Amino acid sequence: PEANGGQRETPLKPLPAPLLPAEVAWNAILPSQASAAGTLDDQGVYIPLQSGQIVALNRETGVTEWSVDLKSAWAPMISGGVLYAANSNEVRALRAVTGEPLWRVSLDAELLVAPSMQGTTIVVLLKPDQLRALRLSDGTEVWRLAIPSPSPSPSMSADATGVIVASGSRVSRFRSSDGQLEWERELGGVLSSPAISGDRVFVGSTDNYLYALDTNKGRLLWRYGAGGDVVGAVADERFVYFASLDNLLRALRRGNGNQVWKRDLSTRTIAPPSTFGGIVVVSGNNPALAAFNAATGDPADKFELAGDVQGIPLVDTRLVPFRVAMI
Repeated sequence: PEANGGQRETPLKPLPAPLLPAEVAWNAILPSQASAAGTLDDQGVYIPLQSGQIVALNRETGVTEWSVDLKSAWAPMISGGVLYAANSNEVRALRAVTGEPLWRVSLDAELLVAPSMQGTTIVVLLKPDQLRALRLSDGTEVWRLAIPSPSPSPSMSADATGVIVASGSRVSRFRSSDGQLEWERELGGVLSSPAISGDRVFVGSTDNYLYALDTNKGRLLWRYGAGGDVVGAVADERFVYFASLDNLLRALRRGNGNQVWKRDLSTRTIAPPSTFGGIVVVSGNNPALAAFNAATGDPADKFELAGDVQGIPLVDTRLVPFRVAMI
């Protein structure tokens, strides 16, 4: 807008999200080590344990609210006040506030990867080659499909319209309404977990490349070579950010793959980066968390612990003053 004297004011740029620095609000001793990273919502933190339980802690105090017997190797998922958790051959729904069981579905085969939430369904990939969708409301089966036999370590992601499975060097997209195969493409190396972002699918590989595919057709749009295995990627409306085992974090233009910035990481990353509020967050062992300005790559701050972190730090992307933001 024009101000005094007809001069145009410079629009203010939003400040990066103030996730760090952080101070400790509480700490709690768990009955046993965690078996997966867990998840959180506005009220609680839900963590699967190696002793065969899922424990719910009050998010603001760390006090244990409830515990149920369920041995799981994957982080649970939460939606609409319902917690969804899986063991090797079963999926359960629990009321998040109390742990009260809502439904459970026994599967006739073992899960290969963590389930993915997709709209009103949960998608599961079962040994040896079954892809299935279950209703969130009651666990009833919506569809099932036999797919080409996946590799020993496949990965899966979903968005509103489809499910992406990366297996070995093959990446495939299945329609969310009925599970039918829409496209399939062979790339190089062993692929990491795919990241779906609107019209793009980004997937890294042990061949040191990040690949960008067209979401609807699977067409290869571009690829970018790094100096080490690509751990994973995340994208916003402008850039795609990815970490690789050459200990670098890079930002590329999502349209053409041109590099915008790159930054050294002081630790080897243990998970794909995440982005929100104008920052990019990278999880490692020490520091446990490092934040960077998403536009420039400038280091924002880091969070260090006395020992190695177990699992991936849980971060709430909706930051509220004086509320616990990270577990």
